[in-house]
Amino acid sequence: MTVELAVAQGDFVTVVWRFHGTHTAFGYGLPPTGTRIEIRGITVWRIVDGKIRDEWSSFNELTGYMQVLRHLRWFLLGLLLGLTLLVWKVPKLIRNFRRRNETGQLDSGN
Repeated sequence: MTVELAVAQGDFVTVVWRFHGTHTAFGYGLPPTGTRIEIRGITVWRIVDGKIRDEWSSFNELTGYMQVLRHLRWFLLGLLLGLTLLVWKVPKLIRNFRRRNETGQLDSGN
């Protein structure tokens, strides 16, 4: 974490931060990919008697998802192509199988 800006006023402290890390564990619903991730956000704390009483943070999680997916784009593209071919070819194979079975049944009945 890198603090880019910190501002204090009254009971409130606001910090603009940047997170740098590597996707090395199950995060974002995906197994570890080794993707370098950078996310920027803001946190506001309310301080009472020297202790944090409230905290509000905001950051765009989609940025992290997109960085991981961009890292996997060729794998995902290959998977999509494979699924497309499967969806296109399987119905043809099923139709051919059914035709062969129907013809086989007609021939054996004669």
